[in-house]
Amino acid sequence: MDDMSDAEMVVLSGCISNARLGQSLLFASCSLFLFDYVLTVSEEVEFLWWPKRLTLSSIAFMIARYFAMTSTIITLLPHVSLRVDGINTILRLVAIVASEFIVAVRTWAIWGRDKRILWTLVTLSVSAVIPAAVIVAFSVKTNHVEAVISPAWIDVCSVVIGDVKNGYVVPYVLTIIYEIATLSFSLIRITKWRKTIPKSVRAPLIDTLWQDGVMYFSFMLVLGFMNIGLVTQSEANQLRKGGAHLQAVLHSMLSTRLVLHLADPHNPRDITAAGCSVYYTNAEIEFTSQISISDDSARLPMRRSRGEDNEHG
Repeated sequence: MDDMSDAEMVVLSGCISNARLGQSLLFASCSLFLFDYVLTVSEEVEFLWWPKRLTLSSIAFMIARYFAMTSTIITLLPHVSLRVDGINTILRLVAIVASEFIVAVRTWAIWGRDKRILWTLVTLSVSAVIPAAVIVAFSVKTNHVEAVISPAWIDVCSVVIGDVKNGYVVPYVLTIIYEIATLSFSLIRITKWRKTIPKSVRAPLIDTLWQDGVMYFSFMLVLGFMNIGLVTQSEANQLRKGGAHLQAVLHSMLSTRLVLHLADPHNPRDITAAGCSVYYTNAEIEFTSQISISDDSARLPMRRSRGEDNEHG
């Protein structure tokens, strides 16, 4: 390194620092995901694997969870080729899309499967997914190893980068807009319920929907702006992958927990109508907490008691 100029030494120092931070962020994300998986896999087996029935929501759950896990395993490998790195990027995108699908289904169910909400969500989803998919595909296709200092020092410090560069701002911005919309739809409905229903008789499910929605949005909003900052900082290229993986991991963790919380038997599910609504009778207030997108095959997994299964059997 004696032949390096002072300016190149400064660049090398920054490169190594960013690389270490990026690796630390990646390993922290992987550890967080695996720790959460260990904590929740028993609930997954109990609530979703029995009774064994595939639905759109359970398939989305599996994709969001296990595509993120596959991406995590690839991330932990010491060395990967450009092709494997591209596959890993696609896995993260698919995990995020599946997570957002779960949130969309939840929002639609909260609104009692209203067709206007459905088409609004479909429009927003298509508007967000298509540009993101195009940008990711172009980035994967053009990925290459680029020397940070000079080709002579490419083995010392380099980055994998595509021709998109700052174009990744677009998917992050679209994701933020999409999540603001879905959260707004959900909270408008849930807020009406919370104002209508006295706290002393409020179903725990309503508070769960509220808390999960706010937590999901808060984490995703912070991560979205963080990743926009990483994308626009040219000297932080090594941190981009760490930020992207953290976002995919938290998308997976929080969206699958949305499903597991709804499947929790401690959330009452006396079901007589869709949408977790509330209606009044002359005698009492009755709560309806079914979260479903169809009567048969496409609903968010809800745990059934063994007594119910025996009755239906």
